[in-house]
Amino acid sequence: MFIALTGGIGCGKSAALQIFAECGLQTADSDRICHEFYQTTDGIAAVAARWPQAVGQNGAIDRKKLGNIVFRSEDDLHFLEELVTPYLMKRLQEFKAAASTVIVEVPLLFEKNLADLFDKTVAVWSPFELRRERLATRNWDHAECSRRERLQWSPEKKLAAADYGIINSGSLEFLRGQCQQLAESFV
Repeated sequence: MFIALTGGIGCGKSAALQIFAECGLQTADSDRICHEFYQTTDGIAAVAARWPQAVGQNGAIDRKKLGNIVFRSEDDLHFLEELVTPYLMKRLQEFKAAASTVIVEVPLLFEKNLADLFDKTVAVWSPFELRRERLATRNWDHAECSRRERLQWSPEKKLAAADYGIINSGSLEFLRGQCQQLAESFV
């Protein structure tokens, strides 16, 4: 079974993915797959051609600088997505072929119309105040949170669109119990 895990920024997708891994499921993270692209020769060359200021003196892409550029311009964000998507799609197909049950964290699952690639979808939801507390630990202020959130569906909309929902209200044990119950149903 090929399963997508999604949710809003700060909802706890990564924590849920870690718990699914602890339950014995094969897991993958689409953001990490995209970060792999930034380390390839093709990825570095493509980013350097468009945004030379996002490449450090060591020749590596500075993801923080790149993020500061693309999350302030829809054109730049779209251009970056067009660069990364073929690599991401290839890697997702590899994961799908490699294991009987794989759960992949895909933050923009519904926004990028990727749900049809998966057998099932799971959305993690958290209350607004808790999401903002979590994002503050990333040193994101209200403006940065809002800037990034406007590029995504709301956590409520993602929850409504998914096959399964996980409510992450702050208790790790409550989150763990829901993930374990779902993991058992997926195997």
